[in-house]
Amino acid sequence: MWRRAAVDGSAILALTLLLGWVLSLATTKVANWFVMTDELYYERLSISVAQTGSLLPRLYGDVVANVNQLYPVLLSFLYGDGDVPASFAAAHRLNAFVMVSAAVPLYVLARYAGAGRIWSLWAGGLAAAVPWIVLASFLLTEVVAYPAFCWALLALCWAAGRKSNAADAVALAAIGVAVLARVQFAVLFVVFAVAVIGEAALAAAADGRRGRELVRAAADSLLRKRRLLVAVYLAALVLIVSLALTTESSRLLGSYAVTLERVRVDFDLLRLAVQHLAVLALGFAIVPFVLGSAWLVDRLRPSALPRERAVAVVGVAALVLVTLQVASFNQRFGAGEVKDRYLFYALPVVVVAVAVAVARRRWPPWWALVVPAAVCSLGFVALPLRTYTKLNVDSPVAILNDTLLDLGTSETWGRALLVVAVIVAVQLLVLAATFVPRRVAAVAVAAFATIAVPAQAVYAFDRLFAVNGTNGLPITLDQSGVFNWIDRAVGDGGRVAMIRYPVESPDYWAGVAYWWDAEFWNESVVDRFADRPNPGAEPWLHEFDRRSGVVLRPEETQFLLVHGTDVRFRLAGRQVVFDRGAYVFDLDRPWRATWLTDGIYPDGWTRPHTPATITVFAEPGQRTPVRRFLFISVASPAKDVARPFTISSNLERLQDSIPVEVSIDRRVTVCVPPRGSAAVTVETPIVSAVYRDPTKAALTGEIDRPAGILLRSIALADETEPMESCPPPPPT
Repeated sequence: MWRRAAVDGSAILALTLLLGWVLSLATTKVANWFVMTDELYYERLSISVAQTGSLLPRLYGDVVANVNQLYPVLLSFLYGDGDVPASFAAAHRLNAFVMVSAAVPLYVLARYAGAGRIWSLWAGGLAAAVPWIVLASFLLTEVVAYPAFCWALLALCWAAGRKSNAADAVALAAIGVAVLARVQFAVLFVVFAVAVIGEAALAAAADGRRGRELVRAAADSLLRKRRLLVAVYLAALVLIVSLALTTESSRLLGSYAVTLERVRVDFDLLRLAVQHLAVLALGFAIVPFVLGSAWLVDRLRPSALPRERAVAVVGVAALVLVTLQVASFNQRFGAGEVKDRYLFYALPVVVVAVAVAVARRRWPPWWALVVPAAVCSLGFVALPLRTYTKLNVDSPVAILNDTLLDLGTSETWGRALLVVAVIVAVQLLVLAATFVPRRVAAVAVAAFATIAVPAQAVYAFDRLFAVNGTNGLPITLDQSGVFNWIDRAVGDGGRVAMIRYPVESPDYWAGVAYWWDAEFWNESVVDRFADRPNPGAEPWLHEFDRRSGVVLRPEETQFLLVHGTDVRFRLAGRQVVFDRGAYVFDLDRPWRATWLTDGIYPDGWTRPHTPATITVFAEPGQRTPVRRFLFISVASPAKDVARPFTISSNLERLQDSIPVEVSIDRRVTVCVPPRGSAAVTVETPIVSAVYRDPTKAALTGEIDRPAGILLRSIALADETEPMESCPPPPPT
């Protein structure tokens, strides 16, 4: 026995390492982020664990409601040394081996179900070569969630057949780990309950029980053999009811609490559910999916072998419940679209079913084949065949839509082609069971799956590398040496707060990508300043004492990252470096503003018929009035007329006009009294409609708000000139 176990372990371990190495050749070609802000979110959580040593999920020093902490904890072993490019490359190498490790539990599950060593290896290897394996290219929870789900499936099948408190405890622990990998897997608690009850009923039916006698026998079996499980579920029920009475039950899901809102079962949900299953079948090449699903349906019978029956009740429960869960989520929060990224976890049990059916050469009956075929056909009938310029992470199988549209010449005929493929698949399976030797038919199905499924995975990687990523750059282009300039500037252990500002307006995505790069590629960027939600037209004003400019709630960081075009405020400090249009300052203590702007939108446009007021604060220790020099760059939104404007201070008043499509720079002097402040105003009598506020909506380029002129930059010179007194501002 030990020798056989050693051979089995060596075989699946060697296969997993080989597949991991092959996959790593592709994942390590990825040199940039692709899925935002998901990748940034999990990277920052991992950096927090690495820097603080705390396993709690923290962002910018605050604990956040995130249950999916298993992947950030795993990544934390690679991050924390201040070399993000090296950590990023190591993470993609690790991703490959972690995700294909799902082959190990699936191999064991296939052996448990009776597939034999060779076909169990085949099942494990094929499950690690599905098209969704492309998700190993990104810093996403799918990397650990996939193997965690497979281990949970193994534990649930073993517990369903074993019927002991020890097996149930292992299954509950496996579900707990899976939930830490992805909170979506809380559905496995329901899957386990349904599977256990279903197995008890089938076992009672196998003993000849019927009707009420069957129900009593099943209940008696649960109470005698699964006392631990019954106690755990009763305690969980009491907890959920108690929290529901206090409207706190949703908090058990952390940041996914919103998924419990507005749940409803209707025709649209069922339609979306069958569409999800159809896409899952397409990703598994239809023929093997129909065969495996039919085997699961056929094994839901009292006469089935106990182990096969256990796999069937868990597999069918997982397929149905996870599909309904994903469809419900996408119906309410996914614009009603098919997003198989959240469903592919349920596919491995179908892979195992195919392996057992092929190994035992036990074809399911025709009626069992019709069940999944009918579901897939209904799903394909109305399935949208949208095309995407690049890999759609939410639906990797959508890469096939282009080919389907080319073959069918239209979306309608593309759907018809899929329905015909399902019908042909069923006919081939029925004919094979009737006229072809079972061994030949089994090998033919396995060979087809072995070619078709990995081919989709290869094509998914090809699409990933062929098109520029989300930031507009090739995903294989390594730009980390450019983007990690902040870490290089502040050194190991430096801590930087970031002030985000809409750069590249009105191009929202270019602007937001700038800050994604700054944060993603620099471990030192650990906090954000002036990013808290506050009421009022200018929310940043709530961060300062308006009389002195002192920051009311300073952060714990030493350095500050601010873009040169930010015209809202500027904090006092020594410039460390200027790169990519931004400054890193070593801040003075206490944190204070040298100047502060009121009367503008968050991206620098002046509000209609409202002067923009730039308040210049006195320096600490300043004993006499001083003349300060303020440099202001302004631009006009008008494309056909010049825009008049006025700049006023207590020393001078400038009137000028901005030429069409030109920005101009002006210097204005202002007298700042000691222990006080002075104001400079910028105003224009003209109002025009400009694009939407990019801090509030991603839809830019549309006329949406009235504005005056754009403050492009503000700079306060270090030079000062003493003055005897500060005059009042000139009359307007």
